[in-house]
Amino acid sequence: MSSNLAGSANFFSRLEANMSLQLQFDRGITDKTNLKLQLGCGANLLPGWVNTDIQPHPSADYLDFLRPLPFAANIFAAVFCEHTIEHIDKPGAVGMIAEVFRILRPGGLFRVVTPSLENFSRIALDPGGETTIKYLEFFRRYSGNPQATVSDAVNAIFYEHGHRHIYAEAELRDMLLNAGFAHVAIMPAGKYSDPIFNGVDGHSRVIGEEMNAIEGMALEATKS
Repeated sequence: MSSNLAGSANFFSRLEANMSLQLQFDRGITDKTNLKLQLGCGANLLPGWVNTDIQPHPSADYLDFLRPLPFAANIFAAVFCEHTIEHIDKPGAVGMIAEVFRILRPGGLFRVVTPSLENFSRIALDPGGETTIKYLEFFRRYSGNPQATVSDAVNAIFYEHGHRHIYAEAELRDMLLNAGFAHVAIMPAGKYSDPIFNGVDGHSRVIGEEMNAIEGMALEATKS
């Protein structure tokens, strides 16, 4: 264990979970010089990452990221958060981003994947478009409602799934920049800017790569 980790009294706080952060670190983290953290992992358990979620899951640790994160500053090489930030309100997201910035080391990277307001606006405004038709066919299968409309599909992204806030690209980019991040890259979900994140997205395995790219955007930001 590196000295800065050993010196953090709160780093390995025992939390109510199936696996503690200490066990994750001891059993699954081989590269202890490049620690990587996933917030809101769900069933997307990434080898070599510290996987955390507010919902209990085998081999993941309980972590409420609306509270200060139980980690020392400047220790993580990367943090990944997929289809999670939209489940908390905007002030909570601002606080979470600030905490991620704090725990990342200089040069560390943060990847956020979330539904895109622009993408769903285009779906709403182009009901006869090819992308909209494809997405509506998917949504009808996914929802089990063959009569679902474009309006139903768009409203679902706002009012179902426990969503609290759907972000515009510039809105989320500015939140990252205001927290101190630099070099924010924006891309479709499933695409990657830095290789440290290659293959981490899990939502495409649930809804398919094409629908994942239609729904979501990804932002990768560097701690200055």
